[in-house]
Amino acid sequence: MSSKPTNSNARAEQEQAESDGESSSEDAAASNGLKIALPEGSESVSDAIVTHREMLREPDQHGLATDEDITHLSEAMEKYSEAVDEINQQYDETDTDIAELQEVVQHQQAQIDELQSMVTSLAEILGTETEWRSFE
Repeated sequence: MSSKPTNSNARAEQEQAESDGESSSEDAAASNGLKIALPEGSESVSDAIVTHREMLREPDQHGLATDEDITHLSEAMEKYSEAVDEINQQYDETDTDIAELQEVVQHQQAQIDELQSMVTSLAEILGTETEWRSFE
């Protein structure tokens, strides 16, 4: 009988320790909050704001794209987009042409097979043999 209460006490202590561990990890996560990395050389949020303002005033000195760069890139993207559209249209037309040619070739192959069959039948009637060469 004495072993049962000891096991119950041990379980209760273990459950209490687990719940304390969970609540302390939740408290630690809540207290950390949102952290934002400051730019190099900034020691405080106000320094970071000043640095960002300087970067926006003189973007070329900080490795950022300028209005001129953005305009140039936009124009280049527009050209490439038009070129891609043209190429896609040509591809679609070529794909359609290829499909039509494949149908013609299949039709001609069916006609060739039919003609070979007739010639083979006629040759058998005449008592001769035929030999076919195919070009692929």
